[in-house]
Amino acid sequence: MSIRRTIENNEEADIRLSKTYQSFVAAAGGHRELNFIEKDVRNYITREVREAWVCLKTHLIGIEMIFY
Repeated sequence: MSIRRTIENNEEADIRLSKTYQSFVAAAGGHRELNFIEKDVRNYITREVREAWVCLKTHLIGIEMIFY
């Protein structure tokens, strides 16, 4: 399973970010084996949430324009 999919699944399941990151550390065999830090995971989630919000907002504006 890819890292992105794991992050998305854990986010949907309300698993804390720190636990998700620690699972990556354990699977990789240590912090030095990963090519990203916990802040990168947090930034990825923030970016995805922001993009989803913009998409939803655009969709709602389109619906509002139809009924106007």
